[in-house]
Amino acid sequence: MRFSLRIKISFIFGLSKCYLLASTFKDTTTIIQEWVQTEQLISEETTEWNIEKAALLDIRDALKTEIIELDKRLEESEEDAVGAAKQRTELLEQKNEIEETTRSLLDGVDALQIQVEEAFKLLPTPLAKRLQPFRQKLKSPIGSNNISLRQRVDTLLSLLQAISLYHRNISLERQEFSLEDGVSREFQVLYFGLGIAYFVNESGTVAGYGSPSKSGWVWKRDDSLSLEISTGVDMVNNRAMPRFLKLPFPQPGEPNQ
Repeated sequence: MRFSLRIKISFIFGLSKCYLLASTFKDTTTIIQEWVQTEQLISEETTEWNIEKAALLDIRDALKTEIIELDKRLEESEEDAVGAAKQRTELLEQKNEIEETTRSLLDGVDALQIQVEEAFKLLPTPLAKRLQPFRQKLKSPIGSNNISLRQRVDTLLSLLQAISLYHRNISLERQEFSLEDGVSREFQVLYFGLGIAYFVNESGTVAGYGSPSKSGWVWKRDDSLSLEISTGVDMVNNRAMPRFLKLPFPQPGEPNQ
């Protein structure tokens, strides 16, 4: 009885030991499998990280390059901005200079036009009539549709040129005016520039000379000059041989001035 009990206990103990050994082996196998799986996951994660790391490094390098390029462009933009500001300043200075020059030119043109208007009082009547269209043109305001600043300057220069050319030559004009007796007659008038003129009628009976004054030309009758003045008229018309003429030349300050 006791022997049989011992056998049973030994058998049960043996079974328990085998069960424990089997259980421990199973756990170890499971742990090893899980460890292998973990290592595989770690290896996969490491591989993926290395790939992602390489991609991130490429992105970082690309961003650095882009930052360098942006910095370079920013410097160029700042230089362009400085250059544009400098150019704008220079253009403003040029504009101010042009405006100042234009104002000075306008002042000069106004002063010159006043002088030309004063000169018209000294011009022989035939010359003044011929230049009247140019004079009238100058009376149009600057900037109007009729005349520009350039046209105004050109007109003034044309007037001055015509007056200067007349002053350097001897001109024969037909002109009608009155003398001290108040009778209006037509005369042939020899203008020696703008300083002195000699007149004679067609019949050679009335003659004299004249000179400019602030109120216009003043004429003085001197019939004794008729032959000499008529000879001068013939020389201008190529009907007489050239020679010196004996004619008076009034000095400044004489009554007829």
